[in-house]
Amino acid sequence: MTAVPTPLLAYFVFEPYLALFSLAAIVGTMAGLAFGFFSARFPMSSMLKAGLLIAALPLTFALALAVQYVPGLVRSYSVAAPSWAMFAQSSGGFLFGWGLCAMVETYYRIFERSGRLLAWGLLGLRIGGILLLLTILANPVWKQKNIDPGRVVVVLDDSRSMSLTDSSGVSRYDRAKAAVGQLMRALEANHTGPRVAVDLYDVNGDHRDEPPATPTVDHTNLTRALQEAALKARGSHLVTALVLVSDGMDNTGRKDFSDWEDTSVPIHGLGFAAVETGDLDLAVRKPAAPERARIHNELRISVPVVKSGAAAAEATVALKLGRDVLASQKVNFGAGPSEQVITLAYTPHQAGDFVFTASVETTAGERNLSNNAAQFPMRIDADPIRVLYIEGFLRYEYKYLKARLEDDPDVALVSVVRRVNPEGLAGAPEKDVLTADALKRMDVVILGDMERKFLSAAEYQQLLRWLDEKNHSLLLLGGYKSFGQEGFRGTPLADALPVVFAAQPPLQSEEPFHLQLTDKGQGHPIFTLSGDRVKDAEAWGDLPPLRGMSLVDRVKPGAEELAVNFAVTENGKPAVVAAVQRAGGGGQVLVLTVDSTWLWSRLPRTHGQADTLYGRFWSQTVRWLAGRGRDEQRPLLTVFPDKPYYDVGKRVLLTIKRQPRADVDLSATQVALEIIGPDGKPLPPEQTPTPRASSGQPDVFTAEFTPTVSGRYEVNATLNADSKVVSNQTTEFRAQGADYELADEGTNPETLKALAKATGGVYLAVDQADKLADKIARKDRMGPEHRDEFWNSPLLFGAFLLCVSAEWFLRRWNQMV
Repeated sequence: MTAVPTPLLAYFVFEPYLALFSLAAIVGTMAGLAFGFFSARFPMSSMLKAGLLIAALPLTFALALAVQYVPGLVRSYSVAAPSWAMFAQSSGGFLFGWGLCAMVETYYRIFERSGRLLAWGLLGLRIGGILLLLTILANPVWKQKNIDPGRVVVVLDDSRSMSLTDSSGVSRYDRAKAAVGQLMRALEANHTGPRVAVDLYDVNGDHRDEPPATPTVDHTNLTRALQEAALKARGSHLVTALVLVSDGMDNTGRKDFSDWEDTSVPIHGLGFAAVETGDLDLAVRKPAAPERARIHNELRISVPVVKSGAAAAEATVALKLGRDVLASQKVNFGAGPSEQVITLAYTPHQAGDFVFTASVETTAGERNLSNNAAQFPMRIDADPIRVLYIEGFLRYEYKYLKARLEDDPDVALVSVVRRVNPEGLAGAPEKDVLTADALKRMDVVILGDMERKFLSAAEYQQLLRWLDEKNHSLLLLGGYKSFGQEGFRGTPLADALPVVFAAQPPLQSEEPFHLQLTDKGQGHPIFTLSGDRVKDAEAWGDLPPLRGMSLVDRVKPGAEELAVNFAVTENGKPAVVAAVQRAGGGGQVLVLTVDSTWLWSRLPRTHGQADTLYGRFWSQTVRWLAGRGRDEQRPLLTVFPDKPYYDVGKRVLLTIKRQPRADVDLSATQVALEIIGPDGKPLPPEQTPTPRASSGQPDVFTAEFTPTVSGRYEVNATLNADSKVVSNQTTEFRAQGADYELADEGTNPETLKALAKATGGVYLAVDQADKLADKIARKDRMGPEHRDEFWNSPLLFGAFLLCVSAEWFLRRWNQMV
């Protein structure tokens, strides 16, 4: 049912590659012919002829320039400015024309000497060879353009509901096929305007050469069928109209087609008279929900529900995550068709990426359950941990830590550097950074390497007041300045720190060392990795060595010592690396006497390894300082199907996502599935799909499953490590047979009318298909141009060689030199 493009125009054209056929060359050739004729008729000396030749060349150039401006004489050439190229073209043409005359004169003299007419035959061969050579240089091209008729895309509904018959005993499908044939004949009989061709597609959007013999499709989605057909037809043709031949019984429950208003192609409908069966059907349309939301903030999600059928009904509209009901509301629908928008309130308590389901259920019984739910994705963001990082000067510790905190999706970082060079002049700050207004928006303050005078007296007082407020924490990093003689010793801040500064040198150790955890440190959240204290301590000890540290005298009473350096002692004890104590407001004050944790990131990466422990250390440190609870952590696993309802025998696509957290390493975990069927029993292992990891996204797994019976299926996904379950999530979907296609024997022409109205089309009864042909715009377009070049044709080149060789052979054979 697809027309083949027909030729529109075929012709020869010359497209010379060289400038041999420019206007200047043609004028020069004509002038050369005239000069040759003149010199042949009026004999003259060689000197005179040479002088005239030299004078003729610039005159020919001037003539070529003048000819360009003769009105109406030359139309195929544009006016060219004088140039050496133009002079060469006119001079070359002149010499060529003069040479032609000289050649004719030569053969005339041969004829006079021999008295044989063969001389003129030889001249003809020579001129023929020259003409063939000029033809090759002119590049003859055969061009052919085609007309591509506009396409009328006909979508024929071949779903099972079309097999139903009317009172005459004729099925809807037979009437629809007859309408398609009637439309095609009417389009072919109409010879006004450009040609159009008909492309036929079924309700699945697949191209068909002929209508399917019987309607067998178990599910009707008219919007998808139109989109698929239009997309495939537009790939290589001009689509002038879409024609939908259907009973309008769309199983998706969709009634609003305003999103089709922007289409440039009208959709025409050929349908059947309305038949109302009175069966109840509830359909959920696309919920209105934000794409991103903040944890602990109430969301209001609008769920449109459309009801059809005569009887009143009571239903429950619910918001689900997997099989967990997050919010629900009872809704009463009156008699007759109606639509309501139900608003559900929900406050998320976990961060992460989720796929929610809005559903409607009733005990009244429905003819179609496939449209009772709609899914939508949403990302729940945790409240950011607000961190203020003040550094005295640019250094590696600042560079790596700043980059790490900026990459953390749960951290909102504000960083300030007082100067670039540690040896430069500090100067007085333009204004205080640690003000009451700035600190009230922060959860954690990090102080880098700086002298005491970097902070004003007012800033010290504001920082101490801030620490006395609820859940505010301070982190002090090691450095030559901050722990030196001009550092924080003797400031009001020193009393809030968990360590006592060293009273006399040495104040710094330059020896590399490996971090060693104390008993307190092995159980501390900052250093927890797997839960095995011994293994975790070994993992931290195996990290690249740190380059030196600041030395302190001791840990204050009541503070906790988390990590030490056994290679250096102070007062007979290992040097303190990490110590912490409670702040007045319930937060924490942590001191790290090192400034080279950046080596934990740089050295592994230079060897092609991941800097996982560096990221874990700082993520866990910041989260612990901020006092974040478990309820705000994203779940380790999510699982969801690509839609909530499926047909029996159709593929179900399950997506499982690992969501790594800073406190849990999921790289070695395995994903497993268990599917519980409608009978409440787990499916056998051979019927349970195995999740496959994505090559581009190692934390995303997919599994495919085909339900064989209708009913509710429950999917349990688990994360396992060392034969232990780390996390699990559950979701569900429903499968139903094809009976719902025939459960409603009605027709719905309003669907086709709504599509036609939204797109500028028309709706007609299925028996009036011939009238639709007059309402379809007839358009076509030029197809691609086909061209064949002959400059390299062996035939032309062979003819040229034959002419030249024959002339030379005959002239030599007859001694007519």
